[in-house]
Amino acid sequence: MDFDLYNSELCLAHNAPIRLASASGVRIICTAGRVWLTVEGEAGDFLLAAGDSHLVRGHGLALLEAIGSGRVRFEKAPDPWRKLVLAPLQRLWQAGRELPLLDRHPARSLPVGPRHAGA
Repeated sequence: MDFDLYNSELCLAHNAPIRLASASGVRIICTAGRVWLTVEGEAGDFLLAAGDSHLVRGHGLALLEAIGSGRVRFEKAPDPWRKLVLAPLQRLWQAGRELPLLDRHPARSLPVGPRHAGA
């Protein structure tokens, strides 16, 4: 099954697990019902009720299944490197934009000489 993982809400059925092969960095939000989640490389299983969420940190297979019926939404979690690297650069950029403009080339007065006819 192909679907856009980050712009989707998925309805789950009881006893019909969904395989998420590359869900690392995805926040799974239960929007209705109850869902069960297990992720290879993460200790324990997770039971999510409506309003609960879990950020998948493991890099292995994730299995998602409703208990009864349930709905989930997926969001891409912010990249921690983006926060560490990009945020300071954005602050510097903003600070630079707030500085007054400096005239790097001050206007120089040109020597004014007598006018020559025909020149």
